[in-house]
Amino acid sequence: MGRDSDSPRSISGSTALALAILIACGVMYALVARFALDAFPFSGDEYSLALQAEMFARGILKAPAPEHAEWLRVDHVIIDRWVRSKYPPGASALLAFGARAGVAWIVTPIEGVVALLVTWLSTRRLLGPRQALIALVTLGLAPLFAFQAASFYTHTAATMFLAIGFAGIGAWFRTHRSAWMVLVGAAIGCTFLTRPIDALLFGAAMMSLRSARATFIAALSATPFVLVNCLYQNAQFGSPFLDGYHVYRPTLAALYGSTTAANPILLSHLWNPVQLWNHIDVYRAFVVDWTVPGTALVALVGAFAIGREHRARPMRTFSIALIATYLAALLLTIDDVDDGARARYLSSVLIPAAFLTAAGFAAASAALANRFGPRVRTTLVVIALVFAPTQLAAFLVTRVPLVWKREGLYRAVERAGIHDAIVVVRATHPSRYARNGGLFDRPVLYLSAPATTSAETIATAFPGRPVWEAHEGEPWTLSRTR
Repeated sequence: MGRDSDSPRSISGSTALALAILIACGVMYALVARFALDAFPFSGDEYSLALQAEMFARGILKAPAPEHAEWLRVDHVIIDRWVRSKYPPGASALLAFGARAGVAWIVTPIEGVVALLVTWLSTRRLLGPRQALIALVTLGLAPLFAFQAASFYTHTAATMFLAIGFAGIGAWFRTHRSAWMVLVGAAIGCTFLTRPIDALLFGAAMMSLRSARATFIAALSATPFVLVNCLYQNAQFGSPFLDGYHVYRPTLAALYGSTTAANPILLSHLWNPVQLWNHIDVYRAFVVDWTVPGTALVALVGAFAIGREHRARPMRTFSIALIATYLAALLLTIDDVDDGARARYLSSVLIPAAFLTAAGFAAASAALANRFGPRVRTTLVVIALVFAPTQLAAFLVTRVPLVWKREGLYRAVERAGIHDAIVVVRATHPSRYARNGGLFDRPVLYLSAPATTSAETIATAFPGRPVWEAHEGEPWTLSRTR
């Protein structure tokens, strides 16, 4: 890298420019969250997290289930004697800060900004200011990262914690001080409270460090967080070794069938032809649809550009190990199409990919300029930067109408001025709409009762309250039955 590119006077190395990009990305995530996605937890996963955040904000872990719980089932929420989310507590605990102020939607954009800041700082120390700026843009404009940072999904929180862990490992390589491994262990522990498998995969990739002492310190530092999760599971599900996924499985089977409720992690997925195709499609989506165009190729260049004597060589090795671990683990999971971004389970791969892209950009740029000329090189870079937000916009063009349709039920009820009433959801999948919060203290009670349940039966179960039926469609239609 030429001396000018790392000069304090170089615009590409400007701290002010990096901070401006960081702020711009944060504003973009917040605007998408609030105005494009309506601050609405579209998927059942998102709603379950928001529900748990609401209860955390009120100072409780779970709430007593009301009568007729069999008519109140909602996706990804466990309702038996108690009401609570099936997910670990980490992401919901963070959302609770926003929920307490009535702005839960702002939390994930803030998590995204923190992840960007940490990635920029760690890359700056390892590769230099110009490369740090490239990593910042590569991660910040990645459609997958931007979309997750505007949603309620857990992936941004996990990515934020693992960005801290990634930075801690980089600092440990530079100084070999054990204190950094304490930070890494805490980051892994926080990830375990958010997305346990991501934490385990990050820990597995640490085998590439070839330091039993460092790995032991990190594992020991993560242990208190694992114990907290066990205590949480014991309080929520009756056993420290029983998670919400297993408790929710009978409900999932009742709603969507035993095939859907099958174990999502199986060795047989390695040779299942449908899942093999799905895995290939996820890889394709990550490379083509959900990253800044060219990221995978430039990251590959970066893997070779960091020589054996380079101070960032150990982080190059760890980055490759981290990417390989995630790509291999994906083969064991079920990857059917659902409500989320196709490649969202690879969200944390964006961190090492951005780091390697930063390392390989100069070499890739020089190769393009030498072969096609600087104008073509510059044009391709501009196209990549323009196409990244364009890809996000293209996804939102499809997503936003789906958000409108799913929240259309609640808007229709609000427009009709319905209060202190029962609304029976008549839809293909009513459990996607029976959203009543954790305490069931809202003005309207939505029921996901089976289609065979008559309005008269429901009226008898809720004497003194008017009963309405809401029929799925565009728009939703409401009719009063009593």
